[in-house]
Amino acid sequence: MNENFTNILILGAHYDSRARATKDSVNQNSPVPGANDGASGSAVLIELAKVLYNRRQNLSVQIWFLFFDAEDQGVDNSHGILGWNWREGSIKFVQDIENFYNSSEEHFDAMLLLDMVGGANLKFISEQHSTSSLLNELFETGRELGYTYQFPSDPIINSITDDHLPFVNYGIPSADLIINFWDNPDWPYHHTTEDNLSHISNYSLEVTGKTVEQFIYNNYLETNNQFQGDFPWNDDFNLPDSDLLTLIMIFLPIIGIASVLLIIRSRLIKLKNSV
Repeated sequence: MNENFTNILILGAHYDSRARATKDSVNQNSPVPGANDGASGSAVLIELAKVLYNRRQNLSVQIWFLFFDAEDQGVDNSHGILGWNWREGSIKFVQDIENFYNSSEEHFDAMLLLDMVGGANLKFISEQHSTSSLLNELFETGRELGYTYQFPSDPIINSITDDHLPFVNYGIPSADLIINFWDNPDWPYHHTTEDNLSHISNYSLEVTGKTVEQFIYNNYLETNNQFQGDFPWNDDFNLPDSDLLTLIMIFLPIIGIASVLLIIRSRLIKLKNSV
């Protein structure tokens, strides 16, 4: 969309679902329906394409809509899934990216990835491979729209190997909007046959779509008089993930107590020697 512009914003999602429900307690050889992982992201991109097309003449950016295959077929020796890596589609695309744009005239502003954005009780994490300034702006935009539950001020922190990572490695500021899918009692259906439409929330899809839409208007809508974006997104820093933070919180007091005991012991020895 808007191929006349030389700056490019990429919106991406994967459309494949895992061929075997390896986390399912009953149907581990059945395919995952994939309503959330990853039809939800694909659905939001399709709706965004419709909405943004009607305002394309007022947007000062070229927009790519990328739908990745083979994101979710990674090897799992315990279930006999061999020969595949994760993110095959996005890795291949970035390997060939020079075929899709003129690097002497065009450049990439950012890449936004939507993954598992449609489940009930949507709550995004702070994904640490993401360019922090870009992800932070998405969170701020969501909060400005009133979505404070979905974009919490104290999100879970973790690093996820996802389709944005090849773009990060290529040098494009990138952000992954994704939930806690590994230990989440509010959405426990990852890689099971229960990842179906009955656990999809229209409101979650709306929150995601409107946040990304507003982000684009903040940065690229020529008639925007509301919020202003933070382009360019050069600043990046990583936080320790949640498990590491827990370990730090456990061991810091232990280290502190041990240090105090060592000081006391040292002083007692000195006192004993002086006597």
